[in-house]
Amino acid sequence: MRNLSLLITIAGLSIGGIAETHAQTQTEMNAAAEADLAAAHAKLNSLYKKVLSTNADNQQFCSDLKEAQRAWLKYMEFHVKTLFPIKEGEDPRSMYGSMYPMDVATEQTVMIEARCKELSEMLRN
Repeated sequence: MRNLSLLITIAGLSIGGIAETHAQTQTEMNAAAEADLAAAHAKLNSLYKKVLSTNADNQQFCSDLKEAQRAWLKYMEFHVKTLFPIKEGEDPRSMYGSMYPMDVATEQTVMIEARCKELSEMLRN
């Protein structure tokens, strides 16, 4: 599991803004990953609203998209839980170390960026 954490961290460093911020400490890297996640969420929300407004005349599409988005958010939540399994009462930092917040945020950011691409495609069609 620690190898997965390292892989996700390396992927995040090459994809996201973590490397761009020149964070030096784990606390700074965690904060940078959280900032990247917040930016990704903002982009996702903006695209989602844009797709809905662009298709406002198609109620079935909007209803289906809302349902799909709810399902996707649940999928993301549980997918990340499977990547970093934690038993009830366990401290994730004792399991995965101080990198845990960064690893989770990086994985979520990668997933959100992929969803943004899907939503962007909907705007092109």
